[in-house]
Amino acid sequence: MEADRCNRLDLSDLELTVADRRLLLSLALEATTGADILGRCRGPGPLSSRLHLEMKPQIDAEGGAVVFQPSGAELRLPDGGSGLFSRPSRALAEALVVPRLEGVIVDVSGLLASFDRMIEDFMPEETDPAPRLSERGRLVAVAATPDGLRAELDFVVRAPAVSPDRDRSPEPTLRPEEQLEWQRVEDELDGFLTVLIVRMAAQIDERDLQLDFLALLLETRQRIAEALVEDSPAGDPVRALFLEAWAGLRPLLARLEPMDVADDQDLRLAGFIAAGDVLTALDALGPEFGLEISREGLRRLARVLMAGEAPVSFTPLPLVEDETLRRLFGMDPDGPATGRQLPSLKWWQQILPLAYANVVPLADSLRGVVAGPANLDEYIDLVGQLLDEILAEHMADGSRIPAEHRALFDPLVRATAWRESCWRHYVGPADQPRVIRSSVGAIGMMQIMGRVWRGMYDVHRLEAELEYNIAAGIGILEHYLVDYAIRRGEHEQPGGADNLVRATYAAYNGGPSHLARYRRDNTSASLRAIDDRFWREFEQIRAEGWPPVAGCFSVPE
Repeated sequence: MEADRCNRLDLSDLELTVADRRLLLSLALEATTGADILGRCRGPGPLSSRLHLEMKPQIDAEGGAVVFQPSGAELRLPDGGSGLFSRPSRALAEALVVPRLEGVIVDVSGLLASFDRMIEDFMPEETDPAPRLSERGRLVAVAATPDGLRAELDFVVRAPAVSPDRDRSPEPTLRPEEQLEWQRVEDELDGFLTVLIVRMAAQIDERDLQLDFLALLLETRQRIAEALVEDSPAGDPVRALFLEAWAGLRPLLARLEPMDVADDQDLRLAGFIAAGDVLTALDALGPEFGLEISREGLRRLARVLMAGEAPVSFTPLPLVEDETLRRLFGMDPDGPATGRQLPSLKWWQQILPLAYANVVPLADSLRGVVAGPANLDEYIDLVGQLLDEILAEHMADGSRIPAEHRALFDPLVRATAWRESCWRHYVGPADQPRVIRSSVGAIGMMQIMGRVWRGMYDVHRLEAELEYNIAAGIGILEHYLVDYAIRRGEHEQPGGADNLVRATYAAYNGGPSHLARYRRDNTSASLRAIDDRFWREFEQIRAEGWPPVAGCFSVPE
């Protein structure tokens, strides 16, 4: 900072602390003072000191900005002690530094205006044309804390006109047209969360926090997929999903706040957190204030964080592989290894594919084949060979599994495929095969939910290509094994390395939150039965290399 060529201040080593809700600022200061005499600066040499002052945060008259009022400025020796300083040095500091600090303003009026519009977008429609906000959002209190500035917001929302019995009446089952609409909005919610979580996960280096964001994405997608197949949903399923997702996202965002982010993102991140808190606070007022999740509301909420980078729409949902998502999940961005790529079957080989299994790719020899008594031994043998082939390529293609745990992975993959589908990709009559699909939409031999794993995998190929389905299942199992079971030390629990198998399958079957269900006392009887049966099948495959065929097919032991 310069007053003229002979009088300047050099500032460095900024230190900020908090006391009594005020910001205490300390700066290293080197003051050069003098007078221009015959074209040369004459005066004492540079004086080193530290400038100390208080910065009290206050709210401006409109309630849309935080302004700082500097007070108590004093100069001290570099070690913090008191001392005498020349009057010119003190005058220079007061003339150059203090006025600039008086101009420090955190303007949130734009964010508050976006909150106002967002509230209108998220409130249920009603016949009264009056605005839902009686008073626009404004700041009402602010204080400095060790974690930053804590501000309180005030919104006054008009209560909607409702019948006295509304809050006591059960929510009606959705009509067909309403169900179709909320399914469209669920797609928007899925797209909204995907865009935001991928953006935030890609900007941080802490792997544990990244994985927690990605786990939330998987869990929320799983809940959406389950909600979509409910026969007669009542009330507003999208609202419940949004609030559940926000409850998971909020603590992750709080962990993100202290980290280094782009300069213009600090305020936007704080605003995004505040926006979500505003919506949950409104919902807590009662059913008459309940949120109504809309496409425009989600887009407006996204724009609080992303500004002009927010997409115009979050739908249609991409169903193909996404390199960014695959990298975040620790997967090969070029896609999974699917075994040898050889020419497709000739027309005459397609008639009897098993008969040509020794001269064509294994996946082609199994395409469209339904396992049955007449071909069971040959079918099981070929599936075993295909699993061998895809597993071998996966392990040779940069697997992240530590060497000491690799022996567990082969039987884990085989047992998972057996427990999920009995090694079947097709069911139905032999002349009309169809890809096996669960009641919640899990597809193929590895029973992968395309809705959950879209982006990491191509949803169409999960159904159309047996080898791709197997390769995807292998990749998902490795993700849960390496990034969750091993990272969280499941093998350090009583039971040792075998716990990694139990934990990985539990997560594969139910999502990341199910990782430790195999050792929890409160796990439901139905889930415990699934895990126990899987473990018995895993042990047989590990010991004998062959699945318990009689458990799935009507054949003698």
